[in-house]
Amino acid sequence: MVQRKPRYLKYMNTIQTESVLKENAPLFIPIGTLEAHGRHLPISTDTICAEKIAEKLCIEVGGVIAPPIEYGLTNVFLQTAPGSFFPEDVFKSYVEHIVRNFRKHGFKTIIIVNGHGGNRDSLKQIIRTIPREEAIALSVINWWILAEKYVERVYGCKPGGHAAVEETAAMLNFYPTLVSPAKYSPNIDDYVPEESLWMYPPPGEVLLQEEGEGRPSFDSDKAEMFMSLVISDLSTKIKRWLNSFNRIKGSLRP
Repeated sequence: MVQRKPRYLKYMNTIQTESVLKENAPLFIPIGTLEAHGRHLPISTDTICAEKIAEKLCIEVGGVIAPPIEYGLTNVFLQTAPGSFFPEDVFKSYVEHIVRNFRKHGFKTIIIVNGHGGNRDSLKQIIRTIPREEAIALSVINWWILAEKYVERVYGCKPGGHAAVEETAAMLNFYPTLVSPAKYSPNIDDYVPEESLWMYPPPGEVLLQEEGEGRPSFDSDKAEMFMSLVISDLSTKIKRWLNSFNRIKGSLRP
């Protein structure tokens, strides 16, 4: 069996785009932001991870990948974010218009692959609003949250957080040349946020849920195993969702 290749909308001409629309192929929209990710990961980590996960899912379930949205809603690291939306309504409106216009042009199933925690609230509002008004199937993937359940199995520790074990594993698996292990120092980079003390910018950019748990790991084999589990899990869930559309018919279904 020939393996699918990822398809990118930005490389297609109008004839190819029309062919994709006739397939009723799902559209993947990767979303991230630009912000600091410690000293060992690039500032575009969120977008890179979202786009690569969209690519893997496109291979597994079919579909086409839209150009990524590289500027998100950054709060905690706003002083280290070269490009960020503010206020929140600006970001929400921007993404909502993109989704609605893709639907207007014929994409009935849209999967947003989100790589940034700061985008979540706006995306939740969008996914609850647009399907009430459009005949569309809409999903948002927050991949790092799903990935947390595999941290202990692969790394033998509790989940980390921002720029920690999960995102480091993804970048190490997708783009190892962009990861700089020698630049990471727990004493300098780690920080456990406290509700009793807010600091902007935080004194460290590797945000951990617990001291010493979920720190970045630079084991390539473990990174590959970890991301394989994540992609397999996401693929299974998305396939079930796509196959469920014929289960119930309604006026606002795709």
